[in-house]
Amino acid sequence: MNKKLLSILGPVIIVALMIVFRYLFPNKITFLTEVGIFSIYVMGNNILMGYLGYTSFGQPFYLSVGAYSAAIFFAYFGGNIFLAIIVAIVVGLLLSLVLAPGLMRLKSSYFTLINAALCMIGVFIFERLLIDVTNGNDGLWFRGNMAATPLLDVRYPKNFFFFVLLILLIAFYLYQKMDKSAFGISMKATKANPEKMTFLGYNVFKIRSIGYAISIMMSTLAGSLYAINFGFVNPNLGENTRAIEVLLATLIGGVGSVFGPFFGALGFLGMKDIVSTFMTRWEFVVGVLTIIVLFKFNRGIWGLIEDGAGLVQRGRNKKTVKVGE
Repeated sequence: MNKKLLSILGPVIIVALMIVFRYLFPNKITFLTEVGIFSIYVMGNNILMGYLGYTSFGQPFYLSVGAYSAAIFFAYFGGNIFLAIIVAIVVGLLLSLVLAPGLMRLKSSYFTLINAALCMIGVFIFERLLIDVTNGNDGLWFRGNMAATPLLDVRYPKNFFFFVLLILLIAFYLYQKMDKSAFGISMKATKANPEKMTFLGYNVFKIRSIGYAISIMMSTLAGSLYAINFGFVNPNLGENTRAIEVLLATLIGGVGSVFGPFFGALGFLGMKDIVSTFMTRWEFVVGVLTIIVLFKFNRGIWGLIEDGAGLVQRGRNKKTVKVGE
């Protein structure tokens, strides 16, 4: 399959496979829905790691900001699901406008540490500072406030699964366009050689700030979907101990690739789901398996798929040459 055809059919194939799995394993619909949401979350982190060269331990903070933005909207302002998602994305944009001027001037190591601190600050804000609004550790329940949506009532898990797939499909196509655009290439160039980009007249700070904003908005979008899915949020969603999950999923899938986030989410959550059925401390086995995958296939699962497809294509080309001779 050539790259042009892959860019058109790739997202459709992934969504189609998810639908097939949904009917083959009807009791795994919750797991598949989480894979779809987590894929969007990993996409946001992949922009930071794969395109900008930043490692963030603060992604759970951005995820929880999106979740709480939607939850607070449902609890106190209205039940429109689409508006709640838009509110979460807008809050993510506003947050990036506040943080980008400082964070995007930092080196990667300082960026990593400050984002880890943001997780702790976020937990304190949602658990203590806004306790009258968020109910602290008791969490915020709001499922009864969500209004029905036209055509497909996404309040029901079976319908919400298809709603998540629709958003995932749109996200994939927009992600591909970004990857192939001049902006996507310029982000990767700032990661590889920011000094040369500055010399050529590009505004590295501006490029990084826009990329950071997109990353945060994707994380808050995923957070709002988590909130809608569970009808409940609490401060644990933003704990910094959960930062490693999205980082591992990004690495497993393939850093800087378009389809890597999906395969990383599926691989990480799949290992976690399988191992947790027979081990309480699933983290040990998942950690070992992750190390094996990263050492053996350093381009991740998607890199392995690309390499396999390349071998098949080269084999076909050799056969064509022999026939021509």
